[in-house]
Amino acid sequence: MALFLLILLIVLAVTGSLLFVLKVLLGVALGIVLGVALIGALVGWRIRRALFGPRRRRRVRGSSRVEVLDPRDLPPRGY
Repeated sequence: MALFLLILLIVLAVTGSLLFVLKVLLGVALGIVLGVALIGALVGWRIRRALFGPRRRRRVRGSSRVEVLDPRDLPPRGY
């Protein structure tokens, strides 16, 4: 089996298709790594949420005030 793989590697290198095969293997490996990382993050988030409950949002109380002007107090428009 190892001899077959070595001969296959040499044939691919001679024909020039080895670079294409390596690019495909790199893409597959990156896809698997990113997929495992994404699934791990999702599982971790779900476990944290199950253990600690959903995160509660704090209410921010602002001190902003809105002053409503009486239209009679405004200067007349000079069209």
